[in-house]
Amino acid sequence: MPDMLNTAISGLLTYQRSLSTVSHNIANVNTPGYSRQQTELGTNAPSFFGGQFFGNGVGVQSISRAYDQFLTSEVRDTNSSFARANRYGELSAYIDDILADPQGGITPVLHDFFESVQDLADDPASSTARYAMFNTASGLAGRFDSINNRLQELEQNTAVELRSLVDDINGLVAGIRDINFALHESNASGPTTQQSADLLDRRDALLTELSGKIDITVIDEQENHLSIFIGNGQTMLSGTEAFSLSAIPDASDPREDVIIYNGLITVYDISSSLTGGELGGLLDFRANVLEPARNALGRTAIGLAETFNAQMRDGMDLNGNLGQDFFSYSPPQSIPNSNNTGTATVSTLVTDVATLTTDNYDLSFDGVNWNLTSDSGTTASVANGTPATLVFEGLTLTINGAGAVAGDRFVIKPTASALNTLQVAISDPSQIAAAIPIRSNGSLSNLGSVEISAGTVTDVTDPNLLNPATFTFDNPATTLRADVDVVVAGVAYAAGAAIPYGNNMVIDANGWQVTLNGQPQAGDVYTVESNVGGSGDNRNALNLANLQNIGVFDGGIASYQQDYAALVGFVGSQTFTANLERESQESLLYQAIDRKSSKASVNLDEEAADLVRFQQAYQASAQIIKTVQVMFETLLNSTR
Repeated sequence: MPDMLNTAISGLLTYQRSLSTVSHNIANVNTPGYSRQQTELGTNAPSFFGGQFFGNGVGVQSISRAYDQFLTSEVRDTNSSFARANRYGELSAYIDDILADPQGGITPVLHDFFESVQDLADDPASSTARYAMFNTASGLAGRFDSINNRLQELEQNTAVELRSLVDDINGLVAGIRDINFALHESNASGPTTQQSADLLDRRDALLTELSGKIDITVIDEQENHLSIFIGNGQTMLSGTEAFSLSAIPDASDPREDVIIYNGLITVYDISSSLTGGELGGLLDFRANVLEPARNALGRTAIGLAETFNAQMRDGMDLNGNLGQDFFSYSPPQSIPNSNNTGTATVSTLVTDVATLTTDNYDLSFDGVNWNLTSDSGTTASVANGTPATLVFEGLTLTINGAGAVAGDRFVIKPTASALNTLQVAISDPSQIAAAIPIRSNGSLSNLGSVEISAGTVTDVTDPNLLNPATFTFDNPATTLRADVDVVVAGVAYAAGAAIPYGNNMVIDANGWQVTLNGQPQAGDVYTVESNVGGSGDNRNALNLANLQNIGVFDGGIASYQQDYAALVGFVGSQTFTANLERESQESLLYQAIDRKSSKASVNLDEEAADLVRFQQAYQASAQIIKTVQVMFETLLNSTR
């Protein structure tokens, strides 16, 4: 009878604990990350008596949780991919909204600017037209600066978010380490190897949250010796030993942060190997959208300034002075690495817009040569010198290599600085060079039908450009003579020499070129002279207006508008692709969560059934105890 009583008590205790587990499941039916728990029952060890084995009831072998390692890992992986695509798409869409804005982008102000240039060409002497062009140019420069400010704000916010994410990652890893430690301590303090299901759920929830921040690989060596790896295999957690990340200014460019891994004995930059989670999305956005967008927009600004300035220098203003630069901007950035030990310096200029790219460049010294490598992988090199000159992809680098030490590096950013420094360089609208510096005419007493072209400037730097030149036809009028040195059909003629005449005759002299065509008469005279006072001349203004439609970039293929449209299209395609990936990963994530939930989540119908089943078993065990009591009382009564 005592064995029967113990057996009944074991049933009571076992089903009481089973009912407690069911109650725990029901209480946590809406708890995120909770996995359904269940009591695993088993018979107690039997007793040998009278040549027979007699059972000793039931016991709780363990309390297990519904868990599938594959499904849990699938949720973490898809969560990391979704978080990366979601953050990348959100930030890309922000830049897309800035650049493609029909009111706030570059396209409308660029159109307004060239419309004002055309208005000036229609009336070059008009002060109103000149002021309008001056003001729209200032507005165009201001729009570049405004967009740059928004991109800089986004860059700063990205840096702040990077640091915050790194702190979150370190905090999550520390939290997982603490749970590992708690699991280890619980094992050490008792005879059982069973782990707390609730602690394991909490650890899985932290791992899932961590996967949303950064792509991780999880290895379960033992329940209390879980390890986490990131990047190219860097260990963030090994059992109860955790490592950390830091976001610090890049030695190559202090304005950007890099992610540093603080290992046991190694500390190094792992930014390029982090590809998943919000952190990977931020790094990808900064490298693949934000930086290229700033560089491309800066190239548009530089191309506008350089080509417009070059054409302006070919003209003459209302004051009779040769044209000067209309726009100004800061030269390319040459940023020394903070770890440099030498004293070399580098200056960079844009010298050819047609071959200028949107890349940044790494310039490094190997002890003999300076080696230049672009973001696209193109390379060039030059031997060290004082100075050494390197011409590559539209840039001219002047390197003062005195004091250079092997390992010294510079980052060359050719275009980004133009965004916030582009401005109108002239202070007076009368300085707009709408006219061509020279004009041509024939004597009123000429008898022939020869017409002389208005003339074009071929070399505005020629010191004799504005000096007058006269052409007089001989008798017979098969030759003519000039009072300056000239070149005709590649043949040079000194002043006063006889020059054979022919229709469509092209004459080059003093940095200009004219064409003669028609039937001359002996003694006909033609003159090329300075255009001082030519306030009604709009020839250079027309050339300025025509810049809107000519090829400037990519080898002379793309115009200003086409270059900007290509940038808008690039950012738009990045945003569209990221949104497609986000939708795809979101669908995969929901599917993975559903599969995991079907395995691990609490089903109230099942719990209700278990509640009834365990309650009945508990009542039956209690009834056995009552039966044992009756039997014991009967025995006592029989012996009184």
